[in-house]
This record gives sequence, C-alpha cells and structure tokens, in this order.
Amino acid sequence: MRIYTLRRRLFRQLGLPLIAILILGAIFAYLFALHAAMTAYDLGLLNDALDLSQQVEIRNGRFSINLPLAAQQMLQANNQDRESYAAWDENGNLFSGNPTLLRIHAPLATADHRFDDLVMSGEKNRAVILRQHMQDSTYYIAVSQTMRGRNLLTDKTFAEILLPEALLAIVSIGVILWGVRRGLTPVETLRDEIVSRSSNDLRPIDEASAPAELTLIIHGINELFGHLASSFASHRRFIADAAHQLRTPLASLSSQIEVGLEKTPVDMDKFLRQLLATTQRTTHLSNQLLSLARLEHTETAMHEVVMVDLRQVFLDASPDFISLAAKKNVEIDFDLQPSTVRGSPLMLRELVSNLLDNAVRYTPADGRVEVILKKHDGPILLFMQNEGPPILPEELIKLGTPFYRPPSSEPDGCGLGLAIVKEVARIHGAEVSFDHGDHGGGLQVRVLFQPFELAGAGQPGVVLKGRQ
Repeated sequence: MRIYTLRRRLFRQLGLPLIAILILGAIFAYLFALHAAMTAYDLGLLNDALDLSQQVEIRNGRFSINLPLAAQQMLQANNQDRESYAAWDENGNLFSGNPTLLRIHAPLATADHRFDDLVMSGEKNRAVILRQHMQDSTYYIAVSQTMRGRNLLTDKTFAEILLPEALLAIVSIGVILWGVRRGLTPVETLRDEIVSRSSNDLRPIDEASAPAELTLIIHGINELFGHLASSFASHRRFIADAAHQLRTPLASLSSQIEVGLEKTPVDMDKFLRQLLATTQRTTHLSNQLLSLARLEHTETAMHEVVMVDLRQVFLDASPDFISLAAKKNVEIDFDLQPSTVRGSPLMLRELVSNLLDNAVRYTPADGRVEVILKKHDGPILLFMQNEGPPILPEELIKLGTPFYRPPSSEPDGCGLGLAIVKEVARIHGAEVSFDHGDHGGGLQVRVLFQPFELAGAGQPGVVLKGRQ
C-alpha cells in the first residue's frame, strides 16, 4: 500500500508543472535553434544563387554561365554539405548545372525567389530558386544543399541553450525540495509534539507560534483535548462515586453474612429477607451504574436507530411497575397518545423504566402517579408527575446529577435514575426539566422530543389504570 504524504503531494503539485514547463522550454529551444540554423543557411544559399546570377551572360542569343572550374568545385563541396546548381531559361531549357533541380517550383509572381525541400540521391536537400531578368528575358537559377550543416548547427545551438536550462531545472527542483521541507517544518513540529505526549498529557498546544494555516487545526486539537480532559475527569469522578456507593451495601451484606456465620439467627426467615433486601439494593445500584456508564459511551454508537413509538415502549415496560405500584397501593394513570420519535428502542426503554421506577419508588402508599404522552405544539411531550414530599428549589437544580438524592428520598435509592433519564434524553436531542408537583409536593418531569410522523399516528390514545 502506497503511503500518502503531504510532502509527496506538494512536490507532485509543484514538480510536475515545473517538469512540463521545462519540457515545453526544451521544445521551444529546439524550434528556435532549428529556425536560426535554417535562416542562416537559407541566407547563405540565397547568396550563392545571387553570386551565380552574376556569372550569367547572353551569347549568340542564348543564356550561358561563365563559371571557373575552381568555383564549381567549391560549390560542390561546401564544408560538410554538397551543393548543386542549375540554370534554365523561361522555356525550361537548361543551359548549365544539374537537371534534377528543374523539379523545383518557380517562385510566385510577386516573389523573386523561394525555398523548397527535395530529395536528391537519397538525401534530403534544401534548395532555393531565383528568378532573374536580362535583356527582356527571364531565367532561373536554383541552388540546392544537403542538410548536414544545418543539422549540426541546430544541435549545437540547441545544446548551448539546453545546458543552462538543465542547470536551471536542477536548481529549481532543489529549491522546491528545500522549500517544501522547510515549509512543512511546522507540521512536523506539531506531529512530534503530539506523538511525544503521553496519553495523560492533555495540555493545550501553543497556537501563537503556529502559522495561520495550522491555527484552526491546533485550535480543534486543543478543543478535543479539553473535551477529553473533561470526560476523563467526569469518568474519574464517576468511578470514585460508584466505588463509594457500592462500598456501603457490599459492606452491609458482608457484615450480615459474617453475623449469620458466627451465630445462627433465631429468625432465619427475617435474616434471609434482610439479605435479600440488601442484595436487591446492591443489584439495583449495579444495574443503574452499568446503565449510566453504557449510555455515556454509546452516544455515537447507538446500535439500533429506528422510528420508535413511545406509546408502545410504555405499554411494554409498564406491567412490571404496575405490579410494584400495586404492592404500595399506588395508582398509575396513563394517558398515552401515538408519538413517534427517532432513536434507540433499548435506550428509550431505559428512560421510560427509570422514570416509572423513580415515580413509583418515591410515591408514598395510597399515592398517585400520572403519565401523559402527547403532542405539544409540534414537539412530543412526555409528562410524568408523582405525589410525595415537597422538594426545595435548590434541590430541583441538582436533580439528574449522578448519585444525588434529596434528603426526603427513600433510603434505598441510589440517585442514578434521573441521571440516566437526562443522559438518554441528551443523546436523543430531547429537553428535560424538573418542577414541583401541582400541589407543591412530589415531582414533575417533562421530556420534549422532536416529532416524526408515521402511518397510524392518528389512532386514538390509550388510557390505562395502574391500580390493582
């Protein structure tokens, strides 16, 4: 698997365009060298044709060239190239030179000369044809030349241009590598600082010395560190409180068993009931602790998020609490309308169960619990009210805090039921509020959910009576 690095990406983004520019520069350099060589040699070729035209004369009414032998030899062997020439009149009659050059097209009417390419003896040649006039007659002179000299000049010129360009390319690539490395130094410094830290080091990273491009990243990391520090502190407090809360019932259970082992109880039935009650309180506390801990770690991992009818959740959870209420002769009045929310059925079952458990547990004998589920100006309202001793305003503010129990609460409570309700509501985006009962005593709990309409939402409500 190829490792993705920012350095490689930057070098690719900078290096590839640079390479493309260098290649284009080399192409233009070659074209420039070719044009310069062609222009120089074409001018020389034209000068040779003009020199030959100076040797043309008319004898006995016909054109002829008085060209010395030495001049012919020099013309045929010009440096690396071979040259040929031809001269003919306007009727196409050759009066000197190589007849192969008669294939060259004559210049246009507006021009006195033109250049052309042709192949002679299997080798590419460059030729010029010159139109001249003498005594009201027209003649043509053509001079051809092989391409060796042109090619050599082109290669030499191209090499002279390419060498500094290649050096410039090497320097540019070096500068890019150096610049990318230097430019990524703050990123590497940030990486080293994060990697070198232990899992317990959540100090904020200094933002002042970081470049502007990294400030937002560092700010986000610092916010994450802050959230983690707060979460770890909360977990430490939770573990300390849980250990403290479990220590008392476990110690009581251990003491009762030790007393029973030292001396057989006279009333074994009473002794076993005490053990059972202590065990039930410990079990209830453990279950509440596990529920709250699970909720605090499942906000982003809700196993099943579906459309849930809260009315059905109450119908499924209520039988156990109706039985518990019957033992205390507590009446539970349910007024449940079809109300659909999006969330986790298991978590919403926890919310409903804890609300019912808290209401029945803290309602005195012969008391009453009221449960209403309905739409309330758009949101879905879950309202629960129970009778009981009055709760002071300063106590209302603390409700929902883990392990907090009002002084008037039952001795076997653990102070986690309403904390679980608040945590489930928070995960589902619901709002929870606590208030006094209608007559000053007891507790009112309001939970507002955002609604989701489903088929069947218009069915009539269900009203249940919980007293048996």
